[in-house]
Amino acid sequence: MRRMIVTSALLLALGACGRGTPSADNVAANPAPGGFTSPDGRSEVRGNADFSGLPEGIPAYPHVKGSGIQMGGVSDGNEMRVMAFLTDDAPAQVIDFYAAAGTRAGFRAIHRAATGAGATLGLERDNGDVMNVIVSETPHETRVQIMAGREQRRR
Repeated sequence: MRRMIVTSALLLALGACGRGTPSADNVAANPAPGGFTSPDGRSEVRGNADFSGLPEGIPAYPHVKGSGIQMGGVSDGNEMRVMAFLTDDAPAQVIDFYAAAGTRAGFRAIHRAATGAGATLGLERDNGDVMNVIVSETPHETRVQIMAGREQRRR
């Protein structure tokens, strides 16, 4: 789980760099505007994301405001995705949606908490799939970040 948190922090930093000027190799690998792939093809950042990185059985949130961003990468054979979007819905609505969707998809909640203007939900499946949903409310919208991947099993 610690590796997942560190990886997601690095991916967020990578996403912040995505507004720079892409290299010629990167443009060739990413003909669509708003997307970048690392030269080795192991990491990507995409705007206007369709949230294809969600675990199997987990739907995209139905009330996304504008477009979202998706970042992902592979390290040591493990894949990690970070998706972020805005919604006008309250944090509790987003958490309830993903808690119900997770149950239907075979996940179990490993933590759930609400604190002031935010909330978090952690889910896992027996096959190693993990998902963490973090929401924070601002005066004008709710910000949602989803980290999804597969946790490497310890021996």
